[in-house]
Amino acid sequence: MKIVAEKRAKTGTSASKQARAAGKLPAVIYGKAVESLPVLVDLKEFEDAIREVGSNGVFSLEVDGETYQVFVKEYSYYATKPSLYHVDLQAFTAGEKVDMTIPVYVEGEDEILEGILSQSISEIDIVIAPEDAPTNFTIDASKLEIGDSLTVADIKLPESAELLTESDETVVSVSAPEDISDDLETEDTATDVMPEPEVIGEDDEEDE
Repeated sequence: MKIVAEKRAKTGTSASKQARAAGKLPAVIYGKAVESLPVLVDLKEFEDAIREVGSNGVFSLEVDGETYQVFVKEYSYYATKPSLYHVDLQAFTAGEKVDMTIPVYVEGEDEILEGILSQSISEIDIVIAPEDAPTNFTIDASKLEIGDSLTVADIKLPESAELLTESDETVVSVSAPEDISDDLETEDTATDVMPEPEVIGEDDEEDE
């Protein structure tokens, strides 16, 4: 997949706003072999490319006749709408290993018969050559019961990957549904046995 980008002649808020109005997405390319390079890419072409290669997939970016192999290091969105605002693109050379953040998805939750499933983390960090990186990791929770959990160590990594996230960090766990019946019973019992308020001075009046 290849996209043609153009160098940004002007930077700053006003220039970026004009570019976005024209259907362009501001981006920055950086890496060991390239200095920080501000560019503009066609927003629709970029979105089509990401749909094809995946959110952290590799694609080619041509700028002034020079082609870079890149992947998206960071996405920035508008605060008020789900539209891309800016992206950071990391360039790399063939075989070079870099830090990458890979999404983690859970499957099989519909097969859990009892309990509440909670996902603690939705991505992990690894060191890998981008061309070898998976689009995502999937972890199967279908056999979990109340009290069970799966950790990062349960995710199968490519042989060439080095894990950066702590291996004992919990990914998903299953807990018992909260039972409030005991609390309600305690509150009812407390109401039933509540003593009558004592009227101070009542006995003194009867004695007189």
